Amino acid sequence: MIKKIVISRFNNIAAVLQNSRTQEIIVINHDYQVNDIYLGSVHKIFTSINAAFINLGHNKKSGFIHINDLKPLKKSHNLSQISDVLSINQLVLVQIIKEPTLNKGPRLTTNINLLGRYIILMPFCNTINISRKIYDQNERSYLQALAILLKPATMGLLIRSAASGVNEEILLEDFRLLKQQWYFIQKLAISKPFPCLLYKDEDLVKKIIRDFYQDNIHTIVVDSEEGLKQIRYYLNKWHCMASMSNIKLQLFKHSECILEKFNINTTIQNALKPKVNLSIGGYLFIETYEALTVIDVNSGSFNKTDNSRETVLRTNCYAATEIAYQLKVRNINGVIIIDFIDMESHRDQLQLLEHFNRVLSIDNAKPQIIQLSKLGLVELTRRRRGQSLFELFNSKQYTSTSINTILSINGNLIKKNSLIYKSINTLFFNTVFFNTVSISNSKASLTNRVRIKSCEKLDFLRLSYPFIVPLRLYSDIIDSNFQLDN
Repeated sequence: MIKKIVISRFNNIAAVLQNSRTQEIIVINHDYQVNDIYLGSVHKIFTSINAAFINLGHNKKSGFIHINDLKPLKKSHNLSQISDVLSINQLVLVQIIKEPTLNKGPRLTTNINLLGRYIILMPFCNTINISRKIYDQNERSYLQALAILLKPATMGLLIRSAASGVNEEILLEDFRLLKQQWYFIQKLAISKPFPCLLYKDEDLVKKIIRDFYQDNIHTIVVDSEEGLKQIRYYLNKWHCMASMSNIKLQLFKHSECILEKFNINTTIQNALKPKVNLSIGGYLFIETYEALTVIDVNSGSFNKTDNSRETVLRTNCYAATEIAYQLKVRNINGVIIIDFIDMESHRDQLQLLEHFNRVLSIDNAKPQIIQLSKLGLVELTRRRRGQSLFELFNSKQYTSTSINTILSINGNLIKKNSLIYKSINTLFFNTVFFNTVSISNSKASLTNRVRIKSCEKLDFLRLSYPFIVPLRLYSDIIDSNFQLDN
C-alpha cells in the first residue's frame, strides 16, 4: 500500500495518506498538547479524591494531577494522602499526559518523559524498558545491554521500536541530544519566573518525522521550501533514509491549496459532520460528547439481497470497517458505544466482532472491545492520543466553516474553500493600528491595490510564496482591519 505524508506549513496541518485516502490528521495545538512541560504551583488540594489542581500560568487552565501521577515526589511508598506529598503554593515540575477537553483542564504527571526518535529519556524513573514491538530476542538483548551502558545513574530509558536495527552511534547521538534538552529545561526552571511553560513541541515537521515517519512511507509532500529543508535535515539527522531512492520528497508549488489538492480539507469538513454515508447505501450517525461517543448504524436503502439476515450482517460489517476508519481519522477517544443493527444469530454476532477486531488492529491507539451487551450494543475504549478533530476545530484557533476565499494570482481569480486560521494576523504580521498606509507589490499582480486601515507598522514574517497573498485572502474575515480599493 502506498503511504505518503502531506505537510501544510501554511495551515500548520499534516496528514498521513494511504492509497490517496486520509488516514490520520496531525495539528499542532498552540495552547496545550501532550508532552508540554510546565513549572507550576499547587493551586488547590482535594484530599477527598487525592488530587490537586496546578496553576500553569496566566490565562491558562489549571491542570489536574492525581496522587498516582506523583510517584517521583513520593518519599515513601506508604504515603497514601496527597496532602502528605503536596502543599499549597508548592512548585512542581509537570508534564501534560492528556490534553484538555471542552470543559476540563489538562491531565498532568510529575514523571517527565523527553521524546527522541529512538529513545525516551525519563529523568525521574530509574528503569530500562524495551518496546514490545521489537520482537527479535537477539535485538532486544542487544538494546538492553546498550541501554544499561548508556543509562545515567538517576534516570531511566525507554527504547522505542524505531531503534530496531539502528547503528549504535545514531542511538548515542539521540541520547546525547535528549540529555542536553533536559539540562536546558533544568536551567529554565531555575531562571524563569513561575508558573511558566518550559518546553513545547512547536515544530510540526520535527514532530511528523519523529513520531509518524516509518519505512513504508514512500513520499513526503510539503508546501514551503523552508519545510522541505527541515524535512531533509531531520531525515539526515536521525538517519531515516538508507538511501535517497527509498523516499521521494516533493515541494508543492501550485497556486492551489495543498489541503484542497489532496482532499484533506474535505476530509476534515466531513469528519466534523455527524452523518457518514456508507458506500452500500447505509449510513452512520456519530455523536460525540465530553466523555462518551455514541455511534448508530442504519441500513438505509441497502436491500440488494433477499436474505434479510445476510443483509444485516453485510451492512454491519461494512459499518464496522467505516467505524474503524472514522475513529482513527476523527481521533475519537475514551468510551465508545456502537448500536449495530440487531442480529439474532450468535454466529453472526461473533463473525461481526471478529471482523471488527481485525479492522481495529491496525489502529496505533489500540482500541479494545470490552463486550457485546445484552441490548446488542458494542462497547469499546480507545486510548487518547491528543485532542479529537471535534475539540481542535471547535476551539478558538480554527473554524471548519466553509469560506469562499478569492486569490488574485497572475491576474486570475481562483475560488476555493479553505480552513481559516482565525488569528491569521499572528502568522503574517505584528501590528498596532494607527494610521492609513497603502501597500502594493508588483509580484503579487493584484488587480486592485490593497489598503490597510489605520496601520502604523507591519513586520512581515518569511512567507512560503513570493507574493503578498494574505492581505487579499483574509480581507473578508479579519474584522475591520482590511478594506479593498475599488
